[in-house]
Amino acid sequence: ETSPAKIMNGDGPAKSLKDGGSGDMTSKDYYFDSYAHFGIHEEMLKDEVRTVTYRNSMIHNKHLFTGKTVLDVGCGTGILCMFAAKAGAKKVIGIECSGIIDHARQIVKENKLDHIISLVKGKVEEVELPE
Repeated sequence: ETSPAKIMNGDGPAKSLKDGGSGDMTSKDYYFDSYAHFGIHEEMLKDEVRTVTYRNSMIHNKHLFTGKTVLDVGCGTGILCMFAAKAGAKKVIGIECSGIIDHARQIVKENKLDHIISLVKGKVEEVELPE
């Protein structure tokens, strides 16, 4: 198994299957693809100290979020987007390059925050932000 750190350092494999076909994948492709899998997100969410600290830092500082627009780059499952929305942000935009964004959209919808949170798939350098 190749870790994101190895991939970013160029130590990962050079070829793989992607989207049902074979071909070359860049280190960036491997890096972003590694975040498409549930395991890494599950690990981060199960890190209770990390997750609760993020939540508390937002909830206990609502004055920094109330009425503001928040941008979450690399939003993953959307957990930080939802914390920002709960802290009073008027609008939250989450950007995610990996396929996990499809699950994030469902999570946001099930938490009834889709009227505040917009999720955009793509690289931050290339996406167009919603109004």
